[in-house]
Amino acid sequence: MSIRHPQVLIADDDAYLTRQLARRFAEEGFHATTSPDAMHALSCAHRNRFDLIVMDIQMPAGNGLAACEMLHSDQRLDHIPVIILTGHDDTATRLRCQRLGAHHMLKTGDLWPKLLALACLLTHRECAA
Repeated sequence: MSIRHPQVLIADDDAYLTRQLARRFAEEGFHATTSPDAMHALSCAHRNRFDLIVMDIQMPAGNGLAACEMLHSDQRLDHIPVIILTGHDDTATRLRCQRLGAHHMLKTGDLWPKLLALACLLTHRECAA
C-alpha cells in the first residue's frame, strides 16, 4: 500500500522563496509544485489535485486574492484550503481573506514553523515538530 503525499501548490513570484518552501515541504512529506504567478497557479489548480494552496498577493499576471476569489467560486476547487502568504497586514486584506475562507499569514523571519503547523492542520497530517 502506497502512502499518498499531500499535494501543495506554492504560488509566489519570489523564485528563491518558492524553492525554499518547496524543499522544506518535501522534507516534511509533501509533494510541492511551484508557480510564478496567479494565472499559472489557477491553471495548475484546474489540472491537478492539490490538498493545499499557498499564494502570495502581489504577483505578475494576476493578484493572489483575485485568484483566491476565482478558486472560491469554482465548485471543483472551492474545497482546497488556501493560505495567503503576504507582507500585507492591513485590515482590508485580513477581512478579504476571512471572507474567502483563506488563512492570512505574514511573511516574517519565523514563517516556516507557523506555515508548517497550519499546512499540517489543513491537510490533516501529523507535524514532525
